[in-house]
Amino acid sequence: RYLITGCENEDGKWLSGFFDKGSFQEALSGWAKTVVIGRARLGGIPMGVIATENRTAEAIKPADPADVKASEAVIQQAGCVWFPNSAYKTAQAINDFRTEDLPLIIFANWRGFSGGQRDMFDEVLKYGSLIVDAFVAYEQPVFVFIPPYAEIRGGAWVVLDASINASVMEMYASKGSARGGVLEANGAASVKYRTKDLIITMHRLDDKLKSLDAQLKTTEDTGEVVSIKAAISDREKSLLPVYEQIAVQFCDLHDTPCRMKAVGVIENDVEWRNARTYFFWRLRRKLAEFDLRKKMIAAADVGRGVKALTPLEASAIMKGWFLETPGMTAAMWSDDKVMLQWMAESNHLLEDKVIQLTRDCVVQEVYQVMTAGGNTAVVGTSGIVEGIARACQTMNAEEKEKFKAMLKASLQL
Repeated sequence: RYLITGCENEDGKWLSGFFDKGSFQEALSGWAKTVVIGRARLGGIPMGVIATENRTAEAIKPADPADVKASEAVIQQAGCVWFPNSAYKTAQAINDFRTEDLPLIIFANWRGFSGGQRDMFDEVLKYGSLIVDAFVAYEQPVFVFIPPYAEIRGGAWVVLDASINASVMEMYASKGSARGGVLEANGAASVKYRTKDLIITMHRLDDKLKSLDAQLKTTEDTGEVVSIKAAISDREKSLLPVYEQIAVQFCDLHDTPCRMKAVGVIENDVEWRNARTYFFWRLRRKLAEFDLRKKMIAAADVGRGVKALTPLEASAIMKGWFLETPGMTAAMWSDDKVMLQWMAESNHLLEDKVIQLTRDCVVQEVYQVMTAGGNTAVVGTSGIVEGIARACQTMNAEEKEKFKAMLKASLQL
């Protein structure tokens, strides 16, 4: 919680947390204690917060009052694991934040879902799927951040994957110490780098083993062959623990933030000391971008809506407008401060472009109807003419004259 709220050190000096001082309000603290949820402010902007409880928690199952033999059960629940109740709490919190129209940040440090038979009977998989459903329906920015020395493993990686709802979700990791991947390094090494593979690697890299292999090929004495094979076996046994550690380290390198960024599973790796500033500007940029995006989608939602504009398509169009501005480059699109400054300076231009987008969509709808061919074009054209006639009946004399002049200019009559 100190990561979220901040605290005072031994000298009484305030150490800032991620959010504004005193703004974090925890919710449902007595239920499913392995997950922490609440609301806080980042630079004055309200956000929903979901974080992992790293300590072991107690879940109390009360006795059944209708059963004389029943007794209260206290169950120990490990930290960094989703249990049925904590998974349901997470899904419920996401849905609550969605109805409140709050942006969401998740401080992720989960090693997966609990896999015990009792938890399977308690429908842990069903509650895990509710988290995915909640993310799919979310419409505000969602940041998944792996804090320093934290990791996402197993089913947690699947549930928090940004591709679930790429239009709103982004994943970030703390530079250097964070880790992410379905399998932990030990598990990946045991699957991808088995003992036989390690022995092959030893014979390829170790000078002593290469020398023994060369002697084995050239010697014909049975006694020497036996002694050389014994020496090779002893050398392999002495090197095996070292190579196993190297294999684990090699697999761990695939889970580092720089590697995750290279393969595109995270948006960026962020230094923890700069995380508060970075996410403040990122949040401001995303809120402004989402507001413009909603206007663009509403502008394109005209007529029959043959093809609605998706959020990602709207963002792509917005990026095109950004790059059309003199002096703007593709690299500047990722700079949140530059993006916000551009939106503020180009506010009137962007409003005109949204109006133009609406006009283009209407033109495309009418053009598709009138050029469809066959009976569709005939019926569609007559419908357009009738619609224009009805609209003209609602116009006053001045509006009719303007409309006639516009029609004559467009049709060159």
